[in-house]
Amino acid sequence: MKTDLVEIFQTIRASLQPYAARGYTVSENSETNYVLVSEKNVIENDGKTTERFFVGIFINAEVVDIQLNTSEFDSAQDLVEFGNVKEGFSISELDEDKLKEVEIFIEIIYTNFKERGWV
Repeated sequence: MKTDLVEIFQTIRASLQPYAARGYTVSENSETNYVLVSEKNVIENDGKTTERFFVGIFINAEVVDIQLNTSEFDSAQDLVEFGNVKEGFSISELDEDKLKEVEIFIEIIYTNFKERGWV
């Protein structure tokens, strides 16, 4: 069980890094923030989208926030709402089960982006 926020952040960031090779751009990468976005230009009903938030992890005061783009989902899970179509997790402890849950949610969002042609 990991309880050090930096260690939790680094573990989750490491699991996200392969997505940079799958068509996402790292828009922020520091010791406390890591954000992936899709820069694929997409024409939609409301105009042209040139950048779409995918996932971000942030060290906050006492937790690590994992924010996911949930704009196309009505979540059945107990996710934390971060506003602006972002939901996810606020965690202070990370074990293998929680890491797997986070990775599954990220893969679901990735699959949705791929199906919609956003990446």
